[in-house]
Amino acid sequence: LFTPVIKAYLTDLGFAHAVNAQQVYGGHGYIAEWGMEQFVRDARIAMIYEGANGIQALDLVGRKLAQNGGRALFTFFKEVDAFVAEQEGNEKLTLYMEGLKKAKTDLADATDWLMNNGLANPDEAGAASTDYLHMFGLVTIAYMWALMAQTAQASLANGSAGDPFYERKLVTGRYFVERMLPDTGALLQRIRAGAESMLALDAEAF
Repeated sequence: LFTPVIKAYLTDLGFAHAVNAQQVYGGHGYIAEWGMEQFVRDARIAMIYEGANGIQALDLVGRKLAQNGGRALFTFFKEVDAFVAEQEGNEKLTLYMEGLKKAKTDLADATDWLMNNGLANPDEAGAASTDYLHMFGLVTIAYMWALMAQTAQASLANGSAGDPFYERKLVTGRYFVERMLPDTGALLQRIRAGAESMLALDAEAF
């Protein structure tokens, strides 16, 4: 289940970050002596190695979700729900838990939409596939950040108070939850928009 998510989401994100790093140099980002243009080229090609990322998204939606009656997907949902329930009384993790819970709900809603629309019309599944994969990536990373935040909080409370490593983990995790994770809402809206506008133009229009 996670193979296309890990491959495609992380390489999409890696390329975006390489371009952002290049942007720091301004126009000099294109000059070979700084090395950033090589990083951008290397990151870009990772998006087509081992299958283009669009194909990975189609594989996720078209094959991986329904495999074994969706057992892997629902096992993941159950694991996330159990973790959120375990941390319900932990006020120090409220930010992470609320973000994860909302994002997982968006992913579950997107999954329901695909089941209700994608099975009957493959165009709907295809149009939603990349957005769905990116949403899945965000939820998975949110879960990882919640686990890291739990570990960091426990370490700070048990003899590592003031340790900058754990403090920075919490700050970085908070940034992800507040600035990146809300994208699941926009992705859900795009998925629900369906395939009609994406396929509205005739081939001659291109």
